[in-house]
Amino acid sequence: MKKRIGMIFGYGVVSLAVIAFDRISKWYAIHTWQLPQQINQFLSFELMYNRGISWGLFHSASNCLFTTVSFIIAAVTIAVAVLAIQKFKTGEWIGGEVLVVAGSISNIIDRVIYGGVVDFIHLSYGQHWSWPLFNVADMAIV
Repeated sequence: MKKRIGMIFGYGVVSLAVIAFDRISKWYAIHTWQLPQQINQFLSFELMYNRGISWGLFHSASNCLFTTVSFIIAAVTIAVAVLAIQKFKTGEWIGGEVLVVAGSISNIIDRVIYGGVVDFIHLSYGQHWSWPLFNVADMAIV
């Protein structure tokens, strides 16, 4: 029983750490950093509000599409959380699920507060290679 309580505590700490780090980094990106900002040839910070899903898929100005996508994301997040609870009850490790759910919750908060997910980290190499903008929650989800 003590082991189970310790695991619940550990998963809770990880979840809260992901959400807190993501929320704080996004706040800084929006309110204090002068963006865009080039750090080096590989890393820069730019601000974008993603109204779609990963890599901007289904990005649209349409509130109907945005709301539909947001509800689907919330439903998938709930399904992953339910799966994690079931796996935890059988004694399985659920670290990956915890990271996915925590990251998704923080991105859902963005959708409610800002009308899109705040993305600001950009990895690239010159003109040849560029990764889509992302955030700390996305790193936890991946």
